[in-house]
Amino acid sequence: MENKIDNIKDAPAPWTLTGQVAYLLIHGSRAVQDSFNENPDPVISPFRGGLGGLMLVRYTDSPVGPYDELILVPGCYQFGDKTYYRISQIYVSSLDSVINGRRNWNVPKKLATFRWNDDNTHVKIFLPDQTEPFCTIRVQPRLYCLPIGTGLVPEIFRTLLQPPLEETEDKNAYFKIVPSCSGWFRPIVRLLEFQTDGKEIPSHEQIPLYTYGVGYEAFTLLFPKAELTLH
Repeated sequence: MENKIDNIKDAPAPWTLTGQVAYLLIHGSRAVQDSFNENPDPVISPFRGGLGGLMLVRYTDSPVGPYDELILVPGCYQFGDKTYYRISQIYVSSLDSVINGRRNWNVPKKLATFRWNDDNTHVKIFLPDQTEPFCTIRVQPRLYCLPIGTGLVPEIFRTLLQPPLEETEDKNAYFKIVPSCSGWFRPIVRLLEFQTDGKEIPSHEQIPLYTYGVGYEAFTLLFPKAELTLH
C-alpha cells in the first residue's frame, strides 16, 4: 500500500472533469443519515436535515484520469448563521482520486470497484477485495436531454462546506467549494433498483429515495480550489 501511495499523482485544484453520465437521486431527511459520516462535528457544524442526494457519476477524463464515483449528501449542516450541503460519504474507483480529493477539498473519498452494464444504467459497487457488492443501483433515463448548465441553479444549492478530516493538520479548517457543470441535462431519471448493505451508505429504509431524479450526459464539471473557512 505504501508503494502505491508513493506513486500517487499530485493533482492540485482546480479540476476540470468530463463525464459520460451522472445521475442525481433526491431523498428526504432522516437523522440516521448523518451517522454515515467519516468525521462528524455535531458541536461546530450540526446536521440540520432537509433534502439530500445520492449521486452516481462516470468520469471519462480528469487530472487523475477516468474514474467512477458514488456520493452521499445527507442534507444541510449548520455553520455559523448559515447552512451548507456536505459530502459525508464518497466512493471512487481511483486511488489517485482518493488521495487528491481528501487533500484538495477535505472530501472523504474511499476506494471501491464499480461494475457497470453496457449502457451505464446498472452498477454494482464493491469494497476492495470483497466479492459481494455493498451497493447496487439501476436506473432508467427518460425523455430527451437539453443543453443546460448549473449557472441557472442558485449558488446556495451548489455550495459545499467540508469539515477537516482525521489527517487534516488544521482542525479549524473547513473548505468551501462551489462546483459548476455544463452539458446535456436529462430532466427525468427513474430509479428501478437500489440495494445496499446498510453499512457503507444508508439502506433503502434509512434513506427515503424518491422514484425519480435527474441526470447529465456528455458534461464538463469544474471543481474549483477550496476557499478556506475558519470557525
